[in-house]
Amino acid sequence: MAALDAENEYMAMNEEAETHGEATQSEAQSTQVATTVFHSNKRLKSVVWKEFRPIVEVEEDGKQRGRCIHCDKKLIIEISQGTSALKRHLRICPKRPEGLSEESEYDHRVDRDMVSEIIVYHDLPFRYVEYEKVRARDKYLNPNCQPICRQTAGNDVFKRYELEKEKLKKMFAQFKGRVCCTADLWTARGTVTGYICLTAHYVDDEWKLNNKTLAFCEMKPPHTGEELANKILSCLKEWGLEKKIFSLTLDNARNNDSMQSILQNRLQIISGNSLLCGGRFFHVRCCAHVLNLIVQEGLSVASELLENIRESVRFVKASESRKDAFAACVESVGIRSGAGLSLDVSTRWNSTYDMLARALKFRKAFARLKECDRNYKSLPSEDEWDRGERICDFLKPFSTITTYFSGVKYPTANVYFLQVWKIERLLKHYADCGDFRVEEMAMKMQSKFDKYWDQYSIILAMGAILDPRLKVQILKSAYNKVDPSTSEEKVDVIVQNLKDLYKEHREKAWTTSSFSTIPTAHELLTESPLEDDPNYDVFELERSIQPGSDNTKSNLQNYLDDPRLDLRSFTDMEVLSYWKGDGQRYGDLASLACDVLSIPITTVAAESSFSIGGRVLNPFRNRLLPRNVQALLCTRNWLRGYAELEGDIEEFFDDGIEATTSMASSSGV
Repeated sequence: MAALDAENEYMAMNEEAETHGEATQSEAQSTQVATTVFHSNKRLKSVVWKEFRPIVEVEEDGKQRGRCIHCDKKLIIEISQGTSALKRHLRICPKRPEGLSEESEYDHRVDRDMVSEIIVYHDLPFRYVEYEKVRARDKYLNPNCQPICRQTAGNDVFKRYELEKEKLKKMFAQFKGRVCCTADLWTARGTVTGYICLTAHYVDDEWKLNNKTLAFCEMKPPHTGEELANKILSCLKEWGLEKKIFSLTLDNARNNDSMQSILQNRLQIISGNSLLCGGRFFHVRCCAHVLNLIVQEGLSVASELLENIRESVRFVKASESRKDAFAACVESVGIRSGAGLSLDVSTRWNSTYDMLARALKFRKAFARLKECDRNYKSLPSEDEWDRGERICDFLKPFSTITTYFSGVKYPTANVYFLQVWKIERLLKHYADCGDFRVEEMAMKMQSKFDKYWDQYSIILAMGAILDPRLKVQILKSAYNKVDPSTSEEKVDVIVQNLKDLYKEHREKAWTTSSFSTIPTAHELLTESPLEDDPNYDVFELERSIQPGSDNTKSNLQNYLDDPRLDLRSFTDMEVLSYWKGDGQRYGDLASLACDVLSIPITTVAAESSFSIGGRVLNPFRNRLLPRNVQALLCTRNWLRGYAELEGDIEEFFDDGIEATTSMASSSGV
């Protein structure tokens, strides 16, 4: 009964202001209690008292207690520990409803950590913390909230960057596999300052493909091969990856060619020839960039042919009144299309395809516009529309492949071979299609294809062999369809290179890890259960034999000899998932597959994390100190990966063609 009265007293405490201090029956009873920490004139501030009731009377042991409203359990309250015991009970209370969360008191340090993460995650400026309405809302949510200035926010972001960087460094220090890198150069608008972006790609212990931006550091002129090599080597050393790097994917620029050669030589010297096969597979060309060069060659022929279509689009987009007039024409001819017109830019070839594909849908509307507006003088002829349609059909598969190469969730190396093979087949088909202009485009593109891709990248072709659905059989069939006379020779070259790579990969792995795990003689004598066996010495000799050095077939040969998986039955199979599971029976080959399949075939994935339409820093980042630019961009990548812009770029800018043009990348994707 006394306990019930105590509960009534507790409820009365919350009504103290309303009763103007009038004593209740419970308060009168509580004055008889000799010793208590629950004073009637003192409110209980901890949020834990929303789910506990204080027992005012002290029991025989002299300790005071609180009772859980869910399970009625009484818990002792130690003055030195406050309400910690009560909070612990709420976490494990069997009768506490799910979904109730334990509220905590305001912690300024936690608040600052969350703010720094918000700034990084959502790409906000540091002055976000000084926005008047943001501060007002924070104060409303918690009156104890302490505002910070932009300088403090910047320092907090940099501290978060250093914290995450140390975590990542520890991970790489323990990482046993190889790391593949991409490097590309960025510019800050209105300055000669450049930034070099270095990204690491690797397969983790869960067989998931990861990418981490290691550096986004300032790169002052000159951007020579020597200086670029120095900067990248410095970054690799800082991260402890100079002995773990497998490949470097680069755009097709002259200074990149000299840079990779210098870097390769220096890595071999400082890392004790750690590059596999002497660096034979170190340099990988960005597929999206090479494809852009190939298609640009063809568009140099088509650009003049499309001038009236381009001028028609430009005419409509020149003013709001013309857009309204064109919209009326579209409605009058009964056209329904979700996407509007877009104008191409010279450095993004796929924007020409987009312009054509959209304009062709409004062919009748342009004819109607000619009837309504006498200032419109660039209406394409029927022949020009027909040719534009054929050029659009020709470019469509190239646009699809470019999008595939350039996606944020970029493909692994196993897809490269078939996509490049598809491009070669398309060029051969259109070189004899009957339209001499399209044929001219295809022939010019073929010459550029032969320059860069006549010998399909050997290391990336190995990725196709390491896809259990493709293997050597698909390579042979593909080469046969292009040129049967050379197919056997080309396949033999790829297979032999794969065998060389496998052999050296196995030997280096054996040297660096296997021998270090062999027990010492003392350990063998004291621990081996075989020491009393008459064949014990033979067992020890067998332990020292390197895998594959006897007459047995290697894991690679076993894999090549086994039948491939049916492509139709395993269309959606993830290759890395195969090597994580069934592929483990091929032992050390699975480790090599990990490294080869982590090679990025493009440098484009990073662009979505930093800008839209090109490797140009946006105005906000351009004003930041270089160290803050790196802290923001790297930490953002580490916390959330690459962000994907959904929808069409031109629609995102909402007719901001001039902005898109100024930001256009030399990669054209």
